Amino acid sequence: MTPELWCYSLLYWLFALVVIFPPDELVSAGLTIEVLLGSWLGSQTFGFVQYHIRRTAATLLFHTFLIPGYILMLAKTQPWLIDWLEMEVHSSAALVILIVSFLPVFGAALLVCYWWQYNWRHHPLSQSLRLYAADGPTSLNSWLTVASNVNNEFRRIDKFSTKANSVCRVVATDSWLVKITAYRVSLLHQRDAVLSLEGSVDISLPYNSTFDSQQLNIKVTSIKNGVPSFWIKLTALEYKELERKIVNPIVNARQVVVQQSLSDRFLAAFMETVNLNPKVALLGDIDMCIGCMETVANVKLQRRCGSLQDGSGEGCVMCYCRPMWCLSCLSKWFAARQDQNHPETWLSSRAPCPTCRSNFCLLDVCMIL
Repeated sequence: MTPELWCYSLLYWLFALVVIFPPDELVSAGLTIEVLLGSWLGSQTFGFVQYHIRRTAATLLFHTFLIPGYILMLAKTQPWLIDWLEMEVHSSAALVILIVSFLPVFGAALLVCYWWQYNWRHHPLSQSLRLYAADGPTSLNSWLTVASNVNNEFRRIDKFSTKANSVCRVVATDSWLVKITAYRVSLLHQRDAVLSLEGSVDISLPYNSTFDSQQLNIKVTSIKNGVPSFWIKLTALEYKELERKIVNPIVNARQVVVQQSLSDRFLAAFMETVNLNPKVALLGDIDMCIGCMETVANVKLQRRCGSLQDGSGEGCVMCYCRPMWCLSCLSKWFAARQDQNHPETWLSSRAPCPTCRSNFCLLDVCMIL
């Protein structure tokens, strides 16, 4: 094989990888199957089930064309290879290879035609939905009623949704847990779901990243017969968000330690530092926290670091605002005003008062008695 042949082959399969696993730049540019076939696929928001039935069928069929595309590319760019096959192997060798390369396309086309019959009744997603039909899985079109329920819940804004990569997504609605991949949509009802935390992997992230560096592997199974299990991967922060959305608690039989997010760790350190500061007593009624409106304001900014002998009060200003924030909301405000690329400096930094913009540090935050 000549270097030129290796080069063309490498470039083609790199192109194939980009097609199968499109990077964010390609997705942003709209060069994906979902965008190019958008008029046929319909709206994911208003027809979630029907959209993904068509999308998985189109993706499977489109990706199988990559194999004969490679053969045709070689025939176009390397004509000597065709001559060599016909002379050294067989006179019809090139034609046979081309026909064989189209076999996956024919197979995928037959499978998609089988799925498409009777309004996509035989599609794997339709088969999964039939298991949850009120009149049982024997009713052929019963999956449409269940699909309507899934579509309605997907339109709600309070659903949990996360994207592991460009071809994998996890969605949790009030009643359903869904994993979306390029060729398949795995779905089960939350009341039948058993989520088991099986392990974790520490992923490498840039030094200045403030995102989670722990990936959790969760196995999702169903107590209902005939529903296949599947795996999902979430970060520690996404794991906590999913816990608040699902019905059944996640089983952690292997005692996997879930790392706290950066914001949670800072909140704990912020509260620990503030609790060491002197407390203040105030007369009169105290309003609710204007940040969350869920708890009474329990902190007061009172400059005290300037009186310390180390002179750390330089830059802090006396605040005369009445208590309007709780400790949790004030810590989140403080963290949001820091350099996100250097979290190691947060505890020693300053932030402006949310109301009067007077600079304060952690030594100035006092709990109210």
